[in-house]
Amino acid sequence: MWQLRVDGASNQKGAGAGIVIITPHGTLLEQAVTLGFPASNNEAEYEALLAGLHLAKALSIKKLAIYSDSQLITSQALGEYMAKHPRMILYLDKVQELLKAFPTFTIQQVPRAENAHADALASLGSALDAQFRRSIPVEHLDQPSIEEAEQLDLMQIDEDPS
Repeated sequence: MWQLRVDGASNQKGAGAGIVIITPHGTLLEQAVTLGFPASNNEAEYEALLAGLHLAKALSIKKLAIYSDSQLITSQALGEYMAKHPRMILYLDKVQELLKAFPTFTIQQVPRAENAHADALASLGSALDAQFRRSIPVEHLDQPSIEEAEQLDLMQIDEDPS
């Protein structure tokens, strides 16, 4: 099964969503979304789930395990809790409609610590200015940048200039 991990964030800077899709072979697809409108934390959580479901549908995924740290969103999506607020009812209706695209799916609430990757992307989305479109490459450094410089300096010292 493919995995979809989602999280939403809302704070004084703004609101954002984090989406992580993990292929059956372990490849990660990541997305941070900046919400260009005021949203409560629960609305941001729903926006993350909807964005993730749209992405999964576009990838023609048929078997999907969905993970969120929001008990409210997962419980409403599973039919364990009823949505009462009119906006939450609309969000839930959209989720239920999108879930029809997946012949096999599960939805599970996970502890926040197990959703740290999606949470980091949601925090990034909530902190960015919505008016700018961007792609943010993320690099991995295996060693401190100064170690390479130190090795280069040592090589220059060892060489005889004559």
